[in-house]
Amino acid sequence: MKTLQALRLLNSKTKAEVFLVGGFVRDYLRNKKNDDIDIVVRKMSPKAIISFLKGYGKCKTVTLSKNKDAFTTELILFKAFKDKQIAQIVLPRKGKRQIPNKNNTLKQDSRYRDFKINAMYLPIDFKSKADVIDMVGGVKDIKRRTISCVGNVSECLSMSPMRAMRAISLAAHTNYRIDNDLMSGLRQNASIIKDALPEALRKELNKMVLSQKPSRYIRMMQRLGMLEYVIPELNACVGVSQDNKYHKYDVFTHCIYTCDNAEPDLILRLAGLLHDIGKPDTRKVVGDRVTFHKHEMVSVKLAKQFLNRLKYDGKTKTSVLNLIRMHMYHYTREYSDTAVRRFIKRVNITEDMLDSLDELPLFKLRTAERLGNGLKTEPVTKRQLDFEKRIQKVYKRGGGLSLKDLDINGHVIMTAFNLDQEKMVGEILDYLLAKVQENKELNSRYTLIELTLHYLKGQTR
Repeated sequence: MKTLQALRLLNSKTKAEVFLVGGFVRDYLRNKKNDDIDIVVRKMSPKAIISFLKGYGKCKTVTLSKNKDAFTTELILFKAFKDKQIAQIVLPRKGKRQIPNKNNTLKQDSRYRDFKINAMYLPIDFKSKADVIDMVGGVKDIKRRTISCVGNVSECLSMSPMRAMRAISLAAHTNYRIDNDLMSGLRQNASIIKDALPEALRKELNKMVLSQKPSRYIRMMQRLGMLEYVIPELNACVGVSQDNKYHKYDVFTHCIYTCDNAEPDLILRLAGLLHDIGKPDTRKVVGDRVTFHKHEMVSVKLAKQFLNRLKYDGKTKTSVLNLIRMHMYHYTREYSDTAVRRFIKRVNITEDMLDSLDELPLFKLRTAERLGNGLKTEPVTKRQLDFEKRIQKVYKRGGGLSLKDLDINGHVIMTAFNLDQEKMVGEILDYLLAKVQENKELNSRYTLIELTLHYLKGQTR
């Protein structure tokens, strides 16, 4: 049984009145798919709701801890036994402290929702859009493609510091316009965002970053005065000019346009957004040139600071920071094979990547950066294509091999040549690896022993 089916049974087999609310209803009217199941239940206590639903799935009661919110939310999480969808169930709320009670009305509950397009209800057994219950003008806002607050803007925003952030992420999700009153309220209450929980900020920021055009919403945050509280490291890039011989835009604009031009992958978009945030701290004017020496290392430091503050997971942090660290690679046709092999190792290129090197995240970031430059029209240069061919050539010759690929190991070398010095054995293995990386045909046990003998003879002369 699905989660929604169990909720329909709650509605039909008990005295409970069950309604969908929020994003599901909004996007249903927009003909968009939304898997969020936010539920309001009337006429039944939480204990009775759990007693019924536990026969169809798992229930858990949680209290959301909302930093600086004017209220807390107690809800029931329910998931049917054979379903992945989780429903969040609450009772309707009433009053400034939003006290839940089974006898409160939907009209009372709707007054304390954030935006009109999120404050509509659907009976759980709905048949069509005609069943939507709208007491605040949400349908009208959808027709106008507008986001506006339920009630007074200042009161609405003061209920939760996240509402300011959610207004912009909702605009990014829907491509709707934020109405003038809400926009003015966001500007006047920009500092409220500093009280939001990092995890909540991260969730809404990710929605913006993955939207069709992130630059529009990141710039909106900056103009409203919110960006300095969410990503101060990026806000510091506003107005930082670059050498106009190589860049059309200031550092901030270049970063947000790079983000735009990266494919909608969170790692790539975050790397694009943050890759140059070290430039304000490294900017120098030398004669008629503007330089940012080693800015990528400062960018790594600042990006790590930001990613830690918003509590991104370890895998995301490592991937984003590696891309930022390496984004300044500069290939020339004078590169030695050894230099190419070092690059292969640093970027961790594997054999299955060789036929699609343009899909390498680092190369995708370089493409996005060029397109976000403002002066360069070609996403991929001839030099870059030459580099990819060179990588393929060096790798296939043996450049992709590592110590673990050698047809010999330290124990064999120590036994065969009666060696007991680990340092010496390590030097021998490095020597053998360099040889087979130049020519993988040398990677056989017999040949490697011969090469070891040759190496040792050279050491005794």
